[in-house]
Amino acid sequence: MKKNWLYFLLAFAAPVMGVFWWVGGFTAVQVESNQMRGPYHYAYLEHHGDYARLLDSQMETLRVLREQGIKTGAALTLMQNDPRSTVKKDLYARTGYLVDAGVQVREPLKLADIPARQVVVAQVRAHPRLATGKVYAALLKYLDGNGMKLKLPTLEIYRDSELSVEMDID
Repeated sequence: MKKNWLYFLLAFAAPVMGVFWWVGGFTAVQVESNQMRGPYHYAYLEHHGDYARLLDSQMETLRVLREQGIKTGAALTLMQNDPRSTVKKDLYARTGYLVDAGVQVREPLKLADIPARQVVVAQVRAHPRLATGKVYAALLKYLDGNGMKLKLPTLEIYRDSELSVEMDID
């Protein structure tokens, strides 16, 4: 019986735990308030529908930017709705990339700016599919503990394997 557990640990549990560690599953989320962030200039496409398909929209935005020969910075998503209280078909976000000021884009791309502002920032170094859930869970816990509510839109910036979620402070 003891040998079976050892084989199980060596053959299954240890590799699974190793992969989970590798993608950032055990990494703690950092939450900081009253941070000054911005300004940002970005090119984007609009996303309507299930947020589970945001990565597809992000990749489409990158494809269009490359076709137009535009150099990109960090990936970003501007989340407009709370998926906990909005039906999937009504969800709306902007998926895009930071671009240099003065860059011109053609349809279907659009340009927008986010001014410098005071924000609460939650960030973690993890795989994008894992990072989003971890960051929002930590952000919501922080907001509840400080008597605050989630204020939309939130800005997600994914740079160098680190996801930062910024929420404006009133």
